[in-house]
Amino acid sequence: MPDLLDDVTAAAGLTVFGAAAVAGAIDTRALPRSPLDWSPDYDVVPRVTMLRTELRALSLDRVVLAGDGAPARAADAIARTLGVPLTVLTGTDPHGIAAAVAGPLHRTVVVLTAASPISVSLAVDSHRRAFLQAFEDQGIHDLGRRFVFVTRPGSPLATTALEMGAQLFLAQPGPLSAYSLVPAGLAGADINELVEQAFALAEPPRRTSAAGFSLPSAGFSPPSGFTVPSGAPETSASAGDAGFAHPAVALGAALAAAVAAGRDKIALAADGSGLVGLGEWVAALLDGAGARAVPVVLETPSSWGHEGPDVLGVTTGGPLVPGVMPGGGINPDLAVNGPLGVQLLVWEQALTIAGLIGTGQADAEPGRSSPAGFGAAGSTPAGGLAPGGGGHGGDDPSSHEGVLRVLDTGVPPQVPAFVEGAVEVHGAVTATTLIGAIDEFARSVPPGAALTVLAHLDRTADAAALGVRTGLAGRVDRAVHLAWGGAVRFARDDESVQAATGVGGSSRTSATNVIQITGAVPKDLRVPGRPYTFGELQAAEAADDRQVLLERGRPLLRLHLTDRKSGIDQLLAALGG
Repeated sequence: MPDLLDDVTAAAGLTVFGAAAVAGAIDTRALPRSPLDWSPDYDVVPRVTMLRTELRALSLDRVVLAGDGAPARAADAIARTLGVPLTVLTGTDPHGIAAAVAGPLHRTVVVLTAASPISVSLAVDSHRRAFLQAFEDQGIHDLGRRFVFVTRPGSPLATTALEMGAQLFLAQPGPLSAYSLVPAGLAGADINELVEQAFALAEPPRRTSAAGFSLPSAGFSPPSGFTVPSGAPETSASAGDAGFAHPAVALGAALAAAVAAGRDKIALAADGSGLVGLGEWVAALLDGAGARAVPVVLETPSSWGHEGPDVLGVTTGGPLVPGVMPGGGINPDLAVNGPLGVQLLVWEQALTIAGLIGTGQADAEPGRSSPAGFGAAGSTPAGGLAPGGGGHGGDDPSSHEGVLRVLDTGVPPQVPAFVEGAVEVHGAVTATTLIGAIDEFARSVPPGAALTVLAHLDRTADAAALGVRTGLAGRVDRAVHLAWGGAVRFARDDESVQAATGVGGSSRTSATNVIQITGAVPKDLRVPGRPYTFGELQAAEAADDRQVLLERGRPLLRLHLTDRKSGIDQLLAALGG
């Protein structure tokens, strides 16, 4: 890891430390549209402000977001950073759903989002049905006021909104779109300030030397074929200078160069300067795209996994005050500091420029989808659902079909290799103890590959499972990534997310071994109007994940918790946590 930063790229209050050390640029002319082109949805902010005022006048001040993927994580990051209460439902765990519908419904407004123009995820469909039933059970009938919909024009969700007489926001994919601004704004976030922060990036950016800073440079050699992007802002630096004028171009070039050089594990950590949840959002973008780069969200900048021969260490944070060094106490490869609104815009642009996500991926949803027959509760049984978009990548109907097939036929029975306490161990392991099986599997991860933990649990009630990542990372010399079930798209061996720029566009997809964690459901919750429960839907998603992984030759170890709290505690104790 390099010792000093000697150049920065800054604009609109955002500073990218380290990326300017990468010579050259990326040709954005090959992209379907320039990733640097952005304009806000001008009517969203005043509409949300007016709607929030109307809802607060009716004492409707509890906002629940039912959505999938990066948009939900962006809204969550906004709410957490700005300190406003927002309940986010992104999975099908029955415990999380039950807790949400058991809240103060007389004060509740539900925001439903779906980015696909042809389908709605099974999770969002189920969330809508659960709240409809809960409102009905409480004698609440003003449903048009209780639901707010955000979707694309002509989508099934738009039709449902019109039928209900509910508020409808039509939006196209893009950073800081209605998918994140509507729920965060209704929850009380100052979304006008966020949009103003991002809009400031349209001002002429500047390249600056690091006045008073002595920080690590990225230290990468540029991949071949870099050219100055068409339409990129002018810079006064000479052709041989290492600087870029635009932070998104600088960051995107550094990311592309790192991945091309084999440093395809992007370790993301908040530096403690005010931004919360940004790393989770960036990880959701990469997970949803099935990108060549594997995101690793760290607990702190110095947590296990922040460095390594195949790791790119990145810290993120708010604007730095004079005399405060970026990096959160370490020397990262890259440090990105600035207002949240600019961060959300620049990161989406940079990942697109680097070829790690597709254009507009910021609003793609990884959730499995429900078909056009989304409307009334009680319509279309599970076996009759037509395939829609979705899947782990947002538009792949195969995963949707797989889940429905499991729901129709039942989860294939599995016999554990052995049981220790509250943990069933499933997989081809020779060890006979829990920690022995985990170590055996983790140490089988080949050099250059990663270990992914997929937790099909409740990300709130079972949040202690996050400690599994730290424990594993301290025991194995490989990058360890934890994602909640359904978030990761596993590309087929012959697939890759091709960089439209031609940078890093090899057919290699970063290999990953998978530990899947599932949990018992002692108290299930039926999905109204469907012949299955939330627990059965979650189990079907996990079973479909296992099938996809096995079909694609990915090594898999499943740990099933017969008691969630005891099982998590047992795992953490075994890992030394």
